[in-house]
Amino acid sequence: MVIKLIWYLFVKEEVIMEQALPMVKNLERFIKKHGEDAFISRTISKLVDYKIQKYKKEVKRLEKELKKFEHAYHKDSSVFFKEFNDGRLGDDIDFIEWYSLCKMRDNILRMKNELERA
Repeated sequence: MVIKLIWYLFVKEEVIMEQALPMVKNLERFIKKHGEDAFISRTISKLVDYKIQKYKKEVKRLEKELKKFEHAYHKDSSVFFKEFNDGRLGDDIDFIEWYSLCKMRDNILRMKNELERA
């Protein structure tokens, strides 16, 4: 049961929060009642590492896409992001896509960092 629970929590992307959170709470109750289990700890650690690596690959992919815009517009993404947020750029479809890629990368980095601190 534990392996299935952990698999659903970290690997199956389509699992939604309403499904994952009760499983996490159930696992927490189990550990509190029965104590720490080396197998569970190793499994969770491996799955967290797996998810971190997956996030790193996605960040690399997004950064390649961002580089295309940086080269095309001769501007770093951080500069573009600030200018776009300040309303100094238009609503060109390229800018909207570039902005979306920046937001996606930032969100993935935030999630990766949260897992790394866990």
